[in-house]
Amino acid sequence: MKLLMEQWRNFLNEKLVLKPGENGWDKYMQLVGQAYMDAPDEQPEAVASYEALAAWVNKFFERIVGVVDVEFVDYHPYKSSKEMIQRVKDEGVLLISTADAEHPIFDAETNAKFRTVHDFGGHVQKKVPFSYLGELKAYNTHVKMIPPDAVPAMFTEVVGQISCFYMNEKTNCPQKMVILDDFDHVNLGVVKGYKIINKELVKDETPERE
Repeated sequence: MKLLMEQWRNFLNEKLVLKPGENGWDKYMQLVGQAYMDAPDEQPEAVASYEALAAWVNKFFERIVGVVDVEFVDYHPYKSSKEMIQRVKDEGVLLISTADAEHPIFDAETNAKFRTVHDFGGHVQKKVPFSYLGELKAYNTHVKMIPPDAVPAMFTEVVGQISCFYMNEKTNCPQKMVILDDFDHVNLGVVKGYKIINKELVKDETPERE
């Protein structure tokens, strides 16, 4: 059992494959963020993945409210993840913002539950910061727990939105219901048309076979 738990922790703590810098995570952020901005607001083929994600979120949310009091508020309650973690530790209360909650398919309640799952499962339990890499690490935890058909929607909701947010100098981007097909949704950093060399993204100039 001890070995199994150690393997599980290693599984959830898998390191990200790129390095910080212009051609590492900064490049990835630009590629994902631009793809998110260029995508339409909705894609009919994305509905099934978002429905699968919503079903999983509802189930996981019920587990969370069994261990912490969740309160929905109409403002942004925390300046840092440390503040969030400390309040959960001291008071057993997790505040979740319902601001900027307009979504093409999620109703306000589902969107708030999604934020709860993300903040508790990622930032509180994994103790990762409110930063670009912190959000990727939170995603890296969740993606190993959700049904495979929900993964594309989760990628857009977390990696797509946060990449757009930081690419636009921390300006909120509209929430969408789309699938970003040019990116590996499980192995963060892997991009169609690019190679990873020395933990940096390099354009793949290999001629396509006819």
